[in-house]
Amino acid sequence: MSHTDTEILLQSENEEERLQGLRQLNQEGIDGHLGLLYRAMGDASWRVRKEAAEVFLALPVAAELSGEIIELLHAEDNAGLRNTAVDILVRLGRLAVPRLLEELACPDHDVRKFVIDILGAIGDPSVGGALIAALADDDTNVRAAAAENLGRLQVVEAVPHLVAAMRTADLMTRFTILEALAQIGNEIPVADLLAYREEKLLRKALFDCLGHVGNGQAVPVLVEGLCDEMRNVREAAAVALGRLAEKEPGLVEQAISSAADRVGPVLGELVGSRHQQVTRAALQLIAWAGDAGVVPILLPLAGQEHLQRLVLFSLINIASRCGSSLLELWPNLDDSGRAYLVYALGEAGCRDCLPRVLEALQASSPELQQAAAHALGKVGDPETPARLVNVLVDCDPEVAPTVVSALASLAAAFPDQVIAAAGELLGREDERLRTEGVRVLSGVRDRDISDMISMALKDESREVRAAAIEACRGRDDDALWQQLLFALTDESADVRRMAVESIGASGRAEASEALSLALQDEDIWVRSTAVRALGQLGSEEACGLVREQLGDPVGLVVIACLESLVAAGVPDANDCLRNALDHEDRDVVIAALKQLGWIGDRDWVEIRGRELLNHKHWEVRLATARTLVEVGAENGLTLLEERLLVEEEDLVQKELKLLAQALMELRES
Repeated sequence: MSHTDTEILLQSENEEERLQGLRQLNQEGIDGHLGLLYRAMGDASWRVRKEAAEVFLALPVAAELSGEIIELLHAEDNAGLRNTAVDILVRLGRLAVPRLLEELACPDHDVRKFVIDILGAIGDPSVGGALIAALADDDTNVRAAAAENLGRLQVVEAVPHLVAAMRTADLMTRFTILEALAQIGNEIPVADLLAYREEKLLRKALFDCLGHVGNGQAVPVLVEGLCDEMRNVREAAAVALGRLAEKEPGLVEQAISSAADRVGPVLGELVGSRHQQVTRAALQLIAWAGDAGVVPILLPLAGQEHLQRLVLFSLINIASRCGSSLLELWPNLDDSGRAYLVYALGEAGCRDCLPRVLEALQASSPELQQAAAHALGKVGDPETPARLVNVLVDCDPEVAPTVVSALASLAAAFPDQVIAAAGELLGREDERLRTEGVRVLSGVRDRDISDMISMALKDESREVRAAAIEACRGRDDDALWQQLLFALTDESADVRRMAVESIGASGRAEASEALSLALQDEDIWVRSTAVRALGQLGSEEACGLVREQLGDPVGLVVIACLESLVAAGVPDANDCLRNALDHEDRDVVIAALKQLGWIGDRDWVEIRGRELLNHKHWEVRLATARTLVEVGAENGLTLLEERLLVEEEDLVQKELKLLAQALMELRES
């Protein structure tokens, strides 16, 4: 088909024929026929225009022809042609930048604006100087485009020029400049912007900008903005203050607190905004301005997970200022609302609320009872431990952990009363209550309770004994130490394992000797825990005991040994790992390979690499391949390519190809 036939196709009224003509033109060659291609770029069909752009961009000389594409921007009567030219120039990227910068001198203001927008879309920061110069262009649209794209490119050097341009700019350009300054984000002298706060239509954009670039000087103006007659301005002021609170929390808190009477109701209104950003900012600020009147607005939001932290922050702050007033809301709240209120009162340390919290402790609602128990851990009195014990006897299982935690928290203020409460629980027939009693004792630190824990370590219940071992942590007591050693022979493997953990965490000099007994335990989890505990001790004696366990018949224990030796940094850890590559348990071999990769050891590759890549287990072959790449083995690519020739497992084959490709790309770079 000749170029004449192609031209006929390109002039057809049928869209598909014009597309066929473009494809034919591409096959025959564009030389001498660029005019046909440029004409297609202005076609009425977007499909034809898109195809023409793709054909052009595929040309080897596309970048050299960028000047001709720029000329197409002058086609005032063909928007499609202009849009195609813009798309091509953006996709040419930095290759088109030199010619685009030259075009900024053209007399057509529309073309200058197009060029500036294209430069912004390309994203080359080197054009910042040219865009700054364009702020002085005699056309307002060009100046606005320059400001917009300086913000888009975040050109820090443009900030003083943008601020200066505000003085003579029209309203719409000022909007654009403020948005650009916010995008750049560099702090600027607030006084330069506050001069525009009396322009009502500009106020929202100004406040948005101050939130990004302002400092403490902007806070009073933004606080006043919370009372603006226009809702969108009030919302912008709240969001801006929320941002500034991250930089100047004390200053914002003081300003909001001082204006609480005026801004509190406004913030309560803004909490209900349909914009999440506004809601979150209002919740943050209302913590410093709200009173009991806004609490009914906050409580329904507390159940929303994404807002709960902010709501509770506000409730706690309000409760710390006017806790007594909040109690007046009690009769009109449901159990859920009361639960959040009680929680906040407790966190705020409001002791005036104690009678109401004690009432809530007897509620039938588990949610409210749990909140009351938590609060009592903060504001309880000497009689509270006994009351909590009574609740613990028959409360909902979900509430029990909170009650125990509250009792443990009260131990610092009322140790004798808490010990008495724990003693009562330890005397119960119900093993659950005895277990909880031991957990309560964990919170007692300034009284000798070793006798009580020792008795619990001898309890008939496995759960009680396990809790007692937990209670031993952090206590340097010879009597308890002996009980822990005795627990190494407990009938329950879980108890023995926990005893091993406690002994390892004790830091005592004799811990290694004690743990050596656990290395002979019949339970593999006890043995592996003992190995890891010895590794954490890290002494020469402890690491020697770990080495001896490398011959354990169970792979899980051997893996624990290898990982512990590496973590302890023993000199022969690498040798131990390389020896483990012969282990009959594939999981041990894989674990050894992972550790070799982690420490960057490649000495095994020359001797063992090929053998392991041909291992009978595909999981080992896969782990070997990954480790070869991880350690940067010099012959890694050769070994992978060799294995690829014979690998039959699909998963391994795919991974080998990916790894080999990655190595080739790494070498080329």
